[in-house]
Amino acid sequence: MFNSLIKATALAAAMSVPALAASASVATPPLGHQGQWWTNPAGCQYSRAGRPGETMWFLIVNTSQPGCPTYIKGYSMDGVYKAHGPKN
Repeated sequence: MFNSLIKATALAAAMSVPALAASASVATPPLGHQGQWWTNPAGCQYSRAGRPGETMWFLIVNTSQPGCPTYIKGYSMDGVYKAHGPKN
């Protein structure tokens, strides 16, 4: 019985990995997007910002919804940012 429990747990963990990977993905603006603002599929709006030569997208706070990251990295010269900030 214990052996069956281990197999069932391993199977459940293996099946959940793709689901976790899918939920961890973050929608990003298209590479050629030149506008100041961008809205992701969940309805959260971002504003373009960054130092010269950088592109960062920061969440407009009053559009925040569950699951929207606080920022999305476009291009950062020094790698100080992760791919995206913490999700709300």
